Amino acid sequence: MKNIRVRGLVLGIIFSLVMTACLGAELNSVGAQRYLRMGLYVGSPTSVVYVDGAPRGIGYELGKNFALERKLEYSPIIFPKNAEVLDAVKNSDVDLVFTNASPDRAKFIHFSKIVIKIEKGYLIGPHSKISAASEVNQSGVKIGYSVGSNSQKELPELISQATLVETKSTKEAIELLKAGALDGFSTNKAILFEMSESIDGSKVLPEVIGYENIALGVPLGQGARVSQLNQFVDQMIRSGKLTEIIQRSGTRGIVVN
Repeated sequence: MKNIRVRGLVLGIIFSLVMTACLGAELNSVGAQRYLRMGLYVGSPTSVVYVDGAPRGIGYELGKNFALERKLEYSPIIFPKNAEVLDAVKNSDVDLVFTNASPDRAKFIHFSKIVIKIEKGYLIGPHSKISAASEVNQSGVKIGYSVGSNSQKELPELISQATLVETKSTKEAIELLKAGALDGFSTNKAILFEMSESIDGSKVLPEVIGYENIALGVPLGQGARVSQLNQFVDQMIRSGKLTEIIQRSGTRGIVVN
């Protein structure tokens, strides 16, 4: 009888510990009214950039407003590059992201409706003589792209004659463009215009080679949150707050639907 009571006590303690761990995990989630981990990366005004030491950016402000609406503590988690944000959302290490809602990413992210649409193109470095997008697809032309970006899959078909160069971050790409190691770099124009401000003599070509449809997203398994995100996006549009956030971010290349 005593052994039975001991076993019962032990099982009760184990059950209590398991339930406490589960509760703790739930309290850390988006819906538990505690905090919101927003995955962001430095270098894009659609995500987060720093001006006089203060963060700004569309993704940064959308996350902050969503946390406020849900009465959550805002906890932005900022990475050096977008690929790391994508890894974090795959592993459920962040609760919310603001990124290109591509079919590949939809395999591991539940997306809201499209929030903004951004033109894609080329930033040409100061050492290159390229003056139009039609001159990019040539042998000997070196065009950079960010590791883990959609450009990595799209550019081989779009400019099959050019040499494609993987870069680990926009910071690395800027240095390569300055040094003449790259003729150009391709991504959305919001990032390209931001990069061009750090490279004297560079230029963003006017041609549009595609679009990125940017949306809010949550990790797989949190699909029920999408209706909350869609309601939030509608509210931000109706109130005019989305327009204000875009203007504050200084983002260029956005197409208003």
